[in-house]
Amino acid sequence: MRAYLTLVRMNLKMLFRARDVLFWNFAFPVLFMVLIGTAFGTTPGFSAHVGVEGSGAFVSGLVQALHHIKGMKVSVLASGGIEALKAGHIDVLVHSANHHIDLYRTNASTSQSVSSIVLGTVMSMNLQVLHQPLLFHPIVHQISMQGTSYIDFLAPGILGMTLMNTGLFSGTMLITHRSQGILRRIRGTPLSTGIFIGARITTQMLIALVQAALILMLAREVYHFTPVGNLWSLIPLLIIGELAFMTIGFFIAGVANTMEVAAALTNIVSLPMMFLAGVFYPISQLPRFIKPLAQILPLRYLTSGLRAIVVHGTSLAHLGNDFMALAMVTVVCGFLAIKFFRWEMPHV
Repeated sequence: MRAYLTLVRMNLKMLFRARDVLFWNFAFPVLFMVLIGTAFGTTPGFSAHVGVEGSGAFVSGLVQALHHIKGMKVSVLASGGIEALKAGHIDVLVHSANHHIDLYRTNASTSQSVSSIVLGTVMSMNLQVLHQPLLFHPIVHQISMQGTSYIDFLAPGILGMTLMNTGLFSGTMLITHRSQGILRRIRGTPLSTGIFIGARITTQMLIALVQAALILMLAREVYHFTPVGNLWSLIPLLIIGELAFMTIGFFIAGVANTMEVAAALTNIVSLPMMFLAGVFYPISQLPRFIKPLAQILPLRYLTSGLRAIVVHGTSLAHLGNDFMALAMVTVVCGFLAIKFFRWEMPHV
């Protein structure tokens, strides 16, 4: 028992003497919680936009009733409601004319939920105010649109996140080879550094292409996800995206002395991007003061480009900003990776 307590005490002493370990075990989780909590914890759980066309007592009552629902934005439109719905500016359109009410919705999950709320509100108005349940009976019209379901948004985001993780963690290979003396032995052979790194990059590219194929195939077979654009257009974007995150991973491998430090640095880079770069939620749902940070994250440009191609059928010629941002990351981090590259472990 005494030996056990002694070991516990010594382990605690070693823990508190290692300031980097203290930071990653205690400070970083708190900072990360504050970051994500600030981004999502105070935002309303529901946010939607309803457009209303028409005039009269019913329209006024409906607008007033919907205004009392938290997270609901209501706009009275003079015309162009269908076009606004198709463009995604509103989630549901209510058109009232000559005592006839038409409710237009899309196949998006938000539109479906909002339409149910609007129908419930109309029924409540009939019962509580007019005392006639069937006085206003909306006719529901559904407009099918590509790219409105959550899986249409999620599948490209998951693909981008997977490419990010694959690229970042590729740097850990260099640390393993360096700690085991493999890099030192390779340096003593006729094999050039360029061939060694090039072979590794090629391997990662092949892995990235296989990952993309598997994710898109799974989304199609399980969730009936149907890409709109030319999938061959994905290859250049996949390559530049994977290169960007590989150079970040190689830079981390250059400045990290141990696998533990490299893993911590990789997490501090990847985790905020997973939640702030539009993987699971649109960036538009973030608080205003967080959006500037999200706009400079490399993953934001990768997921944006992927969605533009597979969901909206955008051509590569219109993705110049995404390519330029990822190329800048590749050049800058590639330069840093070369500058801090080490063949051997530092001598302690």
